[in-house]
This record gives sequence, structure tokens and C-alpha cells, in this order.
Amino acid sequence: MGIRPPETEEPVRRSAPRLLAAALAAGALLTAAPLPATAGPAAPPPAAAPADRVTATVALHRLYSGAGTDHFYTANWDEAVNAFNNLGYRYEGVAGKIMPTAHAGTVALHRLYSPGQSDHFYTTNWDEAVNAFNNLGYRYEGVTGYVWTSGRSPLYRLYSGAAGDHFYTTNWDEAVNAFNNLGYTYEGVAGHVDPA
Repeated sequence: MGIRPPETEEPVRRSAPRLLAAALAAGALLTAAPLPATAGPAAPPPAAAPADRVTATVALHRLYSGAGTDHFYTANWDEAVNAFNNLGYRYEGVAGKIMPTAHAGTVALHRLYSPGQSDHFYTTNWDEAVNAFNNLGYRYEGVTGYVWTSGRSPLYRLYSGAAGDHFYTTNWDEAVNAFNNLGYTYEGVAGHVDPA
């Protein structure tokens, strides 16, 4: 049984920016410590800001650790650089663009991490985040940013139980390949992002 793209699927070309290589060449990379995990999800984020105060989008950086079999996404450049320099992650480019703060039409993208599985997990569903924290061994690490509920490029969510890895992509062909050839299960659309 295969998976099909949603009716509103828009093809998105993935481009890998050369920013990391330029920063390495310039010696401008920082080595910030990883963000500390919070004690747990306390409450959902605040309500969205009015649409007339919309700010610019930020890049959602995508990294991968083959050793940990973990896809990692962050809107924090220093955190991406630290994962690359110190934690064994390979930079794979920008997955899409998200909002740094809540606005009308957006929802929080919650980030959790399971040390037992070495898996970063992202969800817009608060109850799902609480369940992962309370019952599945995940630590709550905060809000990565805000994604749209519709009207942009879908951010597809997949999971490999064998690898213990959640994988997110805007590229439908990449999602189908992960499903057909890499042992991932399609879990739907995590949210919508602007193209990279």
C-alpha cells in the first residue's frame, strides 16, 4: 500500500545553502552549548499576535546524525552550528521557512527529544507532545517556531520505528522514497511552511 500526496500538495525544490561552508571557511562558527531541556511541558504557548504585526520568516535548518540516526530541525543558527561542530550532525539545508513568533493562522511547532531513541520529535498537537513527555520517554525542549495551518508548502512527517527517527520534509518525492525504500511510515502533514 502506497501513500498519496494531499490534494493541495505543491512541489517544492529543496536547495542546500552554502552558508555553512562559507561560515566554516571564514572561521565564523560559534560553539554554543546545546539548549538545556526544560522540566516538561507546562502549558501551551500564548495566543497568536494580530495579523498586522507579522514579522519576517526564519529558516528551519535540517541536520542529520547517522551515528544517532536522528533528524534534527532548528530555527536557531547557533544551535545548528553547534550540532554540526560538536555533536556529529551533517547539515542538510533549509527544510522551509517558519515564523519566529505566533501570528494569526500559525500554530506552535513543539520540539521533544528522546535520549533512549536519540530522536527529535516535532508536533503541533499539544496533547501529542504531553503524551510523548508523560508516556514515551521524551523531554520537552520548547517551541521551535510557528508553522501555518494551511496555505503554504506541506511539511510531511514520517517515522521509522526500526531507526527510532522522525523525519520531516517538504519534498513529496523524498517522503515517498523514505516510505518505499527506507522503512518510514507516513504520519501526515505536520504543518505548512514557506519554501526554502
